[in-house]
Amino acid sequence: MADLAQNTVQKISQILNRLPKLPAEMTPRNILIFCVVSLLCLGSVMVASASMPYAEYIHENPFYFLIRHGISIVVAAVVAFLTYRVSLNLWFKNAFPLWLITIILLLAVLVVGSEVNGAHRWIKVGGFTIQPTEIAKIVMAIFTADYVVRRAKEVRTHWKGLLRLSGVMALTVGFIVAEPDLGATAVIVLMMVGVFFLAGAPATQFLIMLGAILAGITALILFEPFRFQRLISFTNPWADPLGVGYQLSNALMAFGRGEWFGTGLGHSVQKLSYLPEAHTDFMLAVLGEEFGFFGVTTVMILSFTMLACCIRIGHRALQHNYLRAGYLAYGISIIFLLQILVNAGMNMGLMPTKGLTLPFISYGGTSLMMCAAMISLILKIDASTQELNPVKEESNF
Repeated sequence: MADLAQNTVQKISQILNRLPKLPAEMTPRNILIFCVVSLLCLGSVMVASASMPYAEYIHENPFYFLIRHGISIVVAAVVAFLTYRVSLNLWFKNAFPLWLITIILLLAVLVVGSEVNGAHRWIKVGGFTIQPTEIAKIVMAIFTADYVVRRAKEVRTHWKGLLRLSGVMALTVGFIVAEPDLGATAVIVLMMVGVFFLAGAPATQFLIMLGAILAGITALILFEPFRFQRLISFTNPWADPLGVGYQLSNALMAFGRGEWFGTGLGHSVQKLSYLPEAHTDFMLAVLGEEFGFFGVTTVMILSFTMLACCIRIGHRALQHNYLRAGYLAYGISIIFLLQILVNAGMNMGLMPTKGLTLPFISYGGTSLMMCAAMISLILKIDASTQELNPVKEESNF
């Protein structure tokens, strides 16, 4: 498996090296910042457009969600700045305490968390809410990156590496499943499996871990009626367009109305209380209705360009022998990739409906703050891994 992981990273290197050379100013860092700022601007415009009818009806203030989104952007900028000021080594040295704090937050949300649509995912703090599962994503990325380097010999040669990581994973996702939040569960476990694979885990252990995870997710779907209904409904939402297929059928109608260039900003019909959660999970559908295929393609290009920059920075970190930093960048890249694919897929009817936001586009304070923190960590990795690591670490890259 170590050879397979090495070959995978070498393939990534070959693909990156084949890309045309860009001007010196167009570094992965600058392109990444441009993509994030562009997505934030587009997201802010769409939050305003998608939420105004709902905000006017519920809060008698059409700018209610836009104001809160603006506050979230300011707080996210502060979080990103503070994250950048902390050295990478300090994050890795405190990976275990950070994990314990995350477990406490996940336990707290089950005890004192507010219930929305049958799920306990949010803790109210003043006039705002915190979603611990979003914090768990970035903390588990840090923990896994540190673990596979600190326990490198066990990960590559012994069953202890698998068992210890599986225990941490099971405890963490156990609390998340209890909320319930299957989408965040899938993101975290697949990110950990991905980093475990890239660290050179034996093929047998990797396949056992992946098989157990897929079996667990399948069981959670089959033995929960509402999840099974969602799985069935996405294959044909028109079979029950006023029941389990309501969200998806309205999302597909939004894309259909948008055609190539959309109906124009503010001219969406589906956001007028037809499409639930139009400013959060189904923001892409409203964007598709108002800006059409062109708008959706623009967002996807910006999102995947951001993702490519994260991967490139992580790959260089591995080449320069900064293993923890490289694995962290890859873990963050996997999180972004899964959120982009799942959110876009469920909006377009390619995947079952899941409560995952589109990074930097959807409304959601905690999600926005954690995405900003992850980008800040990527920028910190870029700044800290320019030269070869003077500390000799075991590396196959």
